[in-house]
Amino acid sequence: MASFSGIIFHVASSALIVLNVLLLATVTSSSFKLWPTPSTKSWQHYTFWPLFRGGLGLTLVYAIVTAHWPDAGENLRFAIGMACVCVGFGFTIYGYFDLGIENTYGADEGLVTNGLYRYSRNPQYVASILGFFGTGLANGELHAVILCGLAILVYVIMPYTEEPWLQQAYGDVYLDYKRRTPRFL
Repeated sequence: MASFSGIIFHVASSALIVLNVLLLATVTSSSFKLWPTPSTKSWQHYTFWPLFRGGLGLTLVYAIVTAHWPDAGENLRFAIGMACVCVGFGFTIYGYFDLGIENTYGADEGLVTNGLYRYSRNPQYVASILGFFGTGLANGELHAVILCGLAILVYVIMPYTEEPWLQQAYGDVYLDYKRRTPRFL
């Protein structure tokens, strides 16, 4: 697998594996914290964002580069996958406007509990999970499915890294929000 797509796969999978390990370390350690990053000048910022954007972006690039027009027996899988891609990533983009672009990227500009955030504490993550699920389903190729699975795992772990930070930043207001609104759905 020394082809262009093979290189993309190896770089994306390496970035996502490292990111998932570091996010799990953040969840399980009281002293190690990767996300949310403490500042734009921190090692966490310079570690998290290249792994996150590189891993997720290259996953999408890989899925596009290895895409093929579905055979007759694959039409339903492809159609369902593409519907999930459109709905999932569409809601992810909508969530940027609902939450605010700065808050989306880890700023502390206030706790948002309205809009999509009335139904889920992490609607962008839920939507991105659906989008990557659809990407893997539509592509159907094993390596694309693996990358999409690693991308989904990132979005499953990230809320657990954010909750202590949110509780510290917003106290009882966040705890009340947490009690009445599910983490995912």
